[in-house]
Amino acid sequence: MKRIAILIVIIMTIPVSTLASKLEQNLESNWLGAWVVTTVETHSDCNGYYTANRVNGRLVNSRGGHRFENGELAKVVRVDAKRSRIDLLLSLAEPMLRSYNDGPFTLYEEVTCRMELEVEIPRAMVKSKDASSIDRTLAPLLERFAALEQAQQSRRFNGREREGYPDDYEQTLAEHAIWKAEQQNALIRSRIDEALRVTEEITARVSSDAPYLSGFSLGVEAARNIEAGQCAQLLSLDISPPRRQVARAGNKDAEMPPRVARGYEDGRRLVLGLEMIRGLPRCYVPVPDRPLRPR
Repeated sequence: MKRIAILIVIIMTIPVSTLASKLEQNLESNWLGAWVVTTVETHSDCNGYYTANRVNGRLVNSRGGHRFENGELAKVVRVDAKRSRIDLLLSLAEPMLRSYNDGPFTLYEEVTCRMELEVEIPRAMVKSKDASSIDRTLAPLLERFAALEQAQQSRRFNGREREGYPDDYEQTLAEHAIWKAEQQNALIRSRIDEALRVTEEITARVSSDAPYLSGFSLGVEAARNIEAGQCAQLLSLDISPPRRQVARAGNKDAEMPPRVARGYEDGRRLVLGLEMIRGLPRCYVPVPDRPLRPR
């Protein structure tokens, strides 16, 4: 009797996480990597994350944006044992077609739908590491198979297929590619025009007084240290005039005198503008030929 009491004390001191980890190992041997066919409705946002589905008995509660009827085919990618529930992370076998807008075009992309079934179970099952009882609890929710081909033969499999692209989608893609190239080239042209205007204005007002030239030299040096070799970097350069003529020399906290600050901004903007004029023309992209519309 004394030995039994000692064993009970030892068991009671084992952390719940240790019990859960052993339970997870037993559950993973049965469920991890298995193919399943759902027998309850499920929900997913289809956004790359696992959407929560709280399951109590056969009742499912979820805020996922897409509702799936029972009979969905999925793969179990993770199993977690919590204090009073089992979490099964599922990835649906069949993708969905999601629409999005780019300018005046409606485009589509294939997305994988993922969900997390948070199945509530009696806490005693977790504490007792009773994997067999948990399997029996999960069985009414998921029909389990070792292979994809077996799951596809299930009478419960709903056979859902991804919806098709619109009939004229190839035409839409071709016109979108033309629009995209034209938009890119228009942006490049506008930035080159801006750089030409700014450099002309600065060149016309360069002053010969010493404070201005001192700041101008500092601005030229600062601009030369800016990395602007790539097209994206060139397009992102800011050569707009400052809201107020305040500049700082290097890492110093003190503000430059107004004439020095004016020279600094002119020197900086002039060098950046010239770099844009020199580098942006190579960033133009070819515009695809416009496809012929079917008669």
